[in-house]
Amino acid sequence: MEKTKIGGDTMNVFPLLYTPIMQPVEKHFLHALRQKHLPSLNGHVLEIGSGPGASFPYYRAATKVTAIEPNDRMRLLSLPAQLHAHVSIRTLGASAERLPFEDNAFDSVVCTLVLCSVEDPVRVLQELKRVCKPGATAYFLEHVQMARPAAARLQRSITPVWKHFCDGCHLDRPTHSYIEQAGWSITHTDAYLQGFLLSMQAGLPLGPSS
Repeated sequence: MEKTKIGGDTMNVFPLLYTPIMQPVEKHFLHALRQKHLPSLNGHVLEIGSGPGASFPYYRAATKVTAIEPNDRMRLLSLPAQLHAHVSIRTLGASAERLPFEDNAFDSVVCTLVLCSVEDPVRVLQELKRVCKPGATAYFLEHVQMARPAAARLQRSITPVWKHFCDGCHLDRPTHSYIEQAGWSITHTDAYLQGFLLSMQAGLPLGPSS
């Protein structure tokens, strides 16, 4: 999915395949979720794993957006969406595990279809907490390990092959647990596809970050 580094030929080919594969999914499903949650995000927004810029058209209330995407081809593909966005968007090539920002720099975070493929999701979520201000809000849209044991076993069995062909994407991560483990509080969750896809709103406490 919209990921950090993997390396090898998969890294080079995947950006070319991502948009045509995901376009129908965006049009018929993800569009509505982005439209519901992203326009109201305000202040300085940080988006990680911005990929081809699928979220860029939906930012309306933000003062500006900084988007992290380590894949050079993905950033190039996102340029038209960046240029036609309603707000100022800056894209950077950086690792989500080591964000090049000071503490308490951002008001909101967006993370869609990213935590499945980063090398260390808890580290990424801790980094997001570090660079966000107290009281910051976050929107996560991620596929996760399903609750039904049989479905979870199937996800685990498929993942080794799946991640090889899908740029490191893991089908079986308990991402909602990682979010809370890293210090974020999930305030609302909507589940889709029998719990395979979670749309989650989260936040940080208003007090000093620990």
